[in-house]
Amino acid sequence: MMKPKHIAFMLFTAVIFSTSCSTLKRYNSVMISGTDNTLADIDLFGFRVSQSKPPDGSKSLWDLSADAQSQFIKILNTRYPDNDRFKEAMNFKYLKVEAVLTPQEYVSKDLRMIFSVRKRRDYLKQHISHGLILSPADRIEYLKITLKIPEDSHLRFTGWNMYTTEYGSVDIADISFSRSFALEPSALLASKKEEAGGELSVGGKSSVTRIEDQAIKFRYLKLNGRIADNKIEMEEEGMREIDLTGNITADVSLEFERYPEILTGFTGLKDTTGKFNDENRILISNTDVIVPLMEDVKDTIYAELRMDYVFRNVLIGKRTFPEWDDRIKYYMGSVTKKIPLLTTRDYVPDFYCIGSDDAPENRDIIKLNSQGNKVYSLIFRTRSEAYSFYDWLIQYSMKPENKGKVVKIGGETLNFRESDLTGELMGEHSPLRILPYFR
Repeated sequence: MMKPKHIAFMLFTAVIFSTSCSTLKRYNSVMISGTDNTLADIDLFGFRVSQSKPPDGSKSLWDLSADAQSQFIKILNTRYPDNDRFKEAMNFKYLKVEAVLTPQEYVSKDLRMIFSVRKRRDYLKQHISHGLILSPADRIEYLKITLKIPEDSHLRFTGWNMYTTEYGSVDIADISFSRSFALEPSALLASKKEEAGGELSVGGKSSVTRIEDQAIKFRYLKLNGRIADNKIEMEEEGMREIDLTGNITADVSLEFERYPEILTGFTGLKDTTGKFNDENRILISNTDVIVPLMEDVKDTIYAELRMDYVFRNVLIGKRTFPEWDDRIKYYMGSVTKKIPLLTTRDYVPDFYCIGSDDAPENRDIIKLNSQGNKVYSLIFRTRSEAYSFYDWLIQYSMKPENKGKVVKIGGETLNFRESDLTGELMGEHSPLRILPYFR
């Protein structure tokens, strides 16, 4: 016969075993083990800059709700029974606001950034400072990415594609609740006949069972973000068996400080036979544009990239996918680095001018002096436009009668280095050439 102490021990062991096998546990045990900044790293994997397109304010069928779309499609089907006309009507624009003419602007940009997050995987090495041993079961459980641009960059963030916080949910377990209700009525009935003697008893028994099933879920943070003029932040939280290594994409809008410029175009430089026209047959057209403030333009705009993370290190655990049996340590860490964010080719408009940059810190370009004594730089939208006018100036200077003649087009005088430009300056040793334009 089994002894009482053995029975008590077996009962105690059974209780401990049943408790430890519960899948509702998130881990077996956990320890907070300080800071280690070498367990994860981040880089700007790539980026793409494009010109922002202003919204036209119009609406289409696809901007409506699902029910409204269904009703609208029925109306279009009745109104346009022809198949081709029906397809065309599906893409009609409605409530279109008449566009307001504004100066062309080059200051708004759309920037797509791809961040690459990785973790250490040297499983056969031991970290000297903490005695840390890595394993394939380790993962990054939380991270926060911060990108900050300098205050003097003449640049600010204006918006991005993250308007709502993204959450995910995971099923932890299903629990069933069962409750029973018992009813046992009884009564004593007195006999009308005293001589019968005694009493009659009546009784019954009934039970009702109610079962309720509930699912336990855990909500975790998939992606969250904040934005300021010179900083964006993104947060991400992992969950059971979810590692946060990989690429993260963020689409943001940028805006540079504004500066007005005037672009100049010439028409009629040549006739229909390809021969260069005289200056009195050339027309000038000016276009107002808004460009980034490009004074003392920087070759590259750098940003500070920082990642704060929580690293989940498994000390002991069974060789299973579920993590409830793991004994773990948590390490905090952060990585900060300076990264190139934008180059001049990404944000400086591709304008051109005609001038000289022979002196190391002196750059002179041709300017136009209008009849109202307004002087502005001669700027071309493309290199081909600048080259066409440069070619015309060379042909103009080759005529003997134009050597000492001031170049005037459409009533506007060309200036160079605070003096009127003459055909003589375009000779064999002319310092003028086509240059990229910036202030």
